[in-house]
Amino acid sequence: MTPLRLFILLNPAIGIVFATVFLLLWLNQRNRLHILLMSGASAAFALGVLAQILIPAMPKIGLNTMVSAVLYQTALGLFVEAMLTRVGVVGNRRWILAISAAILGGIAYFFYVQESLSARIYVQNLGAGAMLCFAALRLRTAPTPKPIDRVLFWVVLLTGLHFLPRTVLTMLVDVPAGMITPENFPRSLFYSMLSFALIILALLLCLTFLLAVALDIFEDLRGERNRDHLTPLLNRRGFEEEANRRLVALHGAPASLIFCDIDHFKKINDGHGHAAGDAVIRAVGELIAGELRREDCAGRIGGEEFVILLARGGLEDARALAERLRTRIGALEVAPLAAGALAASFGIAEAGPDEPLDEVMERADERLYRAKRGGRNQVQG
Repeated sequence: MTPLRLFILLNPAIGIVFATVFLLLWLNQRNRLHILLMSGASAAFALGVLAQILIPAMPKIGLNTMVSAVLYQTALGLFVEAMLTRVGVVGNRRWILAISAAILGGIAYFFYVQESLSARIYVQNLGAGAMLCFAALRLRTAPTPKPIDRVLFWVVLLTGLHFLPRTVLTMLVDVPAGMITPENFPRSLFYSMLSFALIILALLLCLTFLLAVALDIFEDLRGERNRDHLTPLLNRRGFEEEANRRLVALHGAPASLIFCDIDHFKKINDGHGHAAGDAVIRAVGELIAGELRREDCAGRIGGEEFVILLARGGLEDARALAERLRTRIGALEVAPLAAGALAASFGIAEAGPDEPLDEVMERADERLYRAKRGGRNQVQG
C-alpha cells in the first residue's frame, strides 16, 4: 500500500469514528434528532471515500463515479440538515434535495452523455461549496443564536468558500499536465490536495459540531439545575446567576427588583392541603412568567416568595408592574379556593449604578415586609 493510499484511508477512519461517537451520543440524547443525522452524515462520508477507493473504475457503467457521488452528497445533505435542525431553522429539505439533484444530475450528464472528468470535478466540488455556503447563510437566521453558532457559521462558510480556489488552482496545474484522466487522476495534485483537505475539514466540522452539541447538553443541564420544579421560573440559584449576568450587561442602565409574597399562604396549606398550595404557587408563577419581557427574568426564591428583575425599568415601571400583578393575583381562581381568596404583597427597589444584586434584594425584601406589616395586599417602595 502506497503512503498516499494509507493517507487517504484516514478519511473513512475519521468518518467511522465520528459516526460511532454521534450514534452513542444520540442513544443517550434521543430527543436530539440532529445528533443522529450527524452520525448518518459521518457514516455516509466514510462509505463515499471507501466506494471511491474500492469500487473499480468501469467505463460506460460509472458505478464508482455515481455510488461515491451519491454517498458524498448524502453526507453533505445530512450534515446541513443536522446543523440547521439543531438551531431550529426549518424548511431546508426541499433546498437540500434540489441542490443535491442538480449536482448529481450534472455528474451523471458529464459521465453518460458528454464524458468529461474535469466537468464532473467542477460540478461536484463547486456544488458542495455552494451547499455549504447556503447552509451558513441559513444558520444566520437561527431564532436564538448562541456564541458557538457564530463559530459554526464561520467554519461552515470558510469551508464552503475554500472549494472554489482549491479546485481552480489545482486544476490549472493538472489539466495542462494531462493528469485529469481516469488513469492519472489518483496521482494528480487535485486528488492529493482533496484528500488532505477532506481530512482537515472533516475533523474541523465534526469537532465543531460535537462541541456545539456538548455545549447544548451542558446548557440544558444547567437550566434544569436552575429551574424551579413547580413554576416556569428560575429557582433562587438560577435567578441570582441570571440577574447578576443581566445587571452587568446593562452597563449602568436602570433596573429594578420586585419582591412578591403570597399573603396568608400557610392558611391555604393548612385549610386546603399542600396540593392546593402547589396549585396556587404554580398559577402565580405562570402569571409572573406571562408578564416578563425578553430582557427580564424572575425566580421563585422561597416557598411562596417570588422576585422579578425588571431590566431597563426604573421605580415607576416596577411599581406599575407590581400593581398590575397584585390586581391579577387577586382575580385568580384556583380550585378549591373561593374567587378573590388570593392576595399578594410587593416590595420594590431600584438598583443603583454598579450596586451588587444582594444589596438590591435586601432593600426590596425589607420593603416587602413593610407591606406585610402595613396590612398586606399592597406595594411598598
